[in-house]
Amino acid sequence: MSTSLVTGASGAIGAAIARRLALPGSKIVLHYHMHREPIDALVAQMAALGAQAIPLQADLTDLAAADVFAQQVLALVGTPHQVVHAAGTSQFALLQELPLSTWRNLQDIHLGAAYCLLRTFLPGMVQRRFGRVVLVGSIYGQRGGAMEAGYAAAKAGYGALARATLNEVGRSGVTVNVVAPGAIATPMLSRLSDPEKRDLRDAIPAGRLGSPEDVAAAVAFLLSDGAAYISGCTLPVDGGYSI
Repeated sequence: MSTSLVTGASGAIGAAIARRLALPGSKIVLHYHMHREPIDALVAQMAALGAQAIPLQADLTDLAAADVFAQQVLALVGTPHQVVHAAGTSQFALLQELPLSTWRNLQDIHLGAAYCLLRTFLPGMVQRRFGRVVLVGSIYGQRGGAMEAGYAAAKAGYGALARATLNEVGRSGVTVNVVAPGAIATPMLSRLSDPEKRDLRDAIPAGRLGSPEDVAAAVAFLLSDGAAYISGCTLPVDGGYSI
């Protein structure tokens, strides 16, 4: 029986990933911060698919709380076979106007929480000689983005973290990869006007915005046996936008 952890499961992308992993007999811990209603609906959906979903709340901008959360996961399911870190947030602001507290929160929920999860679960994965880790980054981590400096810096760190970690645990059957979504139709794009969304869509070679399911499909591939020889990579899921 496989066990998984998906952080940020109350968000559109995290929920799509969780549904994709909901195989009969599987056990999945669903992390959320504040929004319990979508998690309750997701638990019911996953039960209908034959998977056992376990909701677990934590504020991952608090690294002490992130450490406690990881220990709670260990107590509930042991070392997960699959860990997907999809929790995150963004802040649309000029760098010179970004408060230090916001900068720190952006780094903590992305890179800091990833550190806490890897530090906790890698020993068990190495001992078992199997583990799959996917960090949900962003194309802004490669190309940057105006008004997104804190977010882009945090997401860029995922690639280096994955490559460095691979060099430490790769011989133990553990893979660590990053998916880098582009413009995905989620509430995060709600700040754009309809004309801005149209312009963005027109700039994408695929001719459309991505869906959370597009990201979930890429994550599911990197977690699969078919991706056992892929590690340390950053896979764009952006319809060719970053080319």
